[in-house]
Amino acid sequence: MNRDRIVAIFWLIFGLVIAEESYRLKLGSFGRPNSGLFPFLIGILIVLFSLILLVETRSNKSEREERGEKLNYRNIVLCLISLYAYALIFEWFGFIPSTFLLIVFFLKFIERKGWTLVITASLLTSIVSYVIFEIWLRAALPKGIFGI
Repeated sequence: MNRDRIVAIFWLIFGLVIAEESYRLKLGSFGRPNSGLFPFLIGILIVLFSLILLVETRSNKSEREERGEKLNYRNIVLCLISLYAYALIFEWFGFIPSTFLLIVFFLKFIERKGWTLVITASLLTSIVSYVIFEIWLRAALPKGIFGI
């Protein structure tokens, strides 16, 4: 069994557990969501993506192995460190600036994209995320030192 299949099975089980446990919290409806609705939907998405990965891993070799690519542990460590830093500065710096910086870091230093794409994508991601969570879902996001 290849690694991708093992990972897909892990995420399938994990998604099922999330969906089952969040169902116990009561789902509510989209108009009046209870605390279990969004974790339940996330669990279902994890299950769907893991099923897609399981279907794609029918062969013994993954696409990455066929292309001769190796796993880049440096990028994995950088992602984990940046997410930890994001969690540390999130409340102090605020949602929009810290999210903007996180996306800039991902796109520029991990994916190595050009500055135009980096700035545009980071700005759009921050603003759209803010509109979804703060305005549409009315989640209380931290304003930070800049008040935004």
